[in-house]
Amino acid sequence: MARIPYPERAQLEDEAAKALDGMKPMNVFRMLARADTLAPPIFEATTRLFTRGKTQLTPRMRQVAILRTAGAGGVAYLVAHHEPISARVGLTPAEIDAVRDGKLQELGEQERAVARFAEESTVTGDVSDAAFGAVRAFMNDRELVELSVTVGLYNCIGRVLKALRVELEEKS
Repeated sequence: MARIPYPERAQLEDEAAKALDGMKPMNVFRMLARADTLAPPIFEATTRLFTRGKTQLTPRMRQVAILRTAGAGGVAYLVAHHEPISARVGLTPAEIDAVRDGKLQELGEQERAVARFAEESTVTGDVSDAAFGAVRAFMNDRELVELSVTVGLYNCIGRVLKALRVELEEKS
């Protein structure tokens, strides 16, 4: 059970309520909406990663980064939501398991590099020169920043989910 109740729409400031209206009905968004003015920019950032695109980071590499961030951080909620998304962008069941569980030797070179980058950033708050160099070998400056922002954003969201004990939605 969540540590604080999910807000009703009427309890939210207009900006947060309107932003929440544009999101999928998920507990993560409901809980973040309680932050009122902080919620809309977070919603916008996640939306840009997925639907508005315009990022150079490929959906496959985005999902490797998010899924490894969630796995390394022990965020079951994010893992549950991002395993199916990862499959939709082309990761095989074996790759999904390897990324989630940190079995990096079972991944291709680029996926392994992205997963290592995400894991190091999540676990230590920093990325080694070796991990940075491995992604630098195939990513341009923009992709590197987008990767860093993606990992940082999902670490932020994951920590909120864990601190507030946001539970996975019940399947209907």
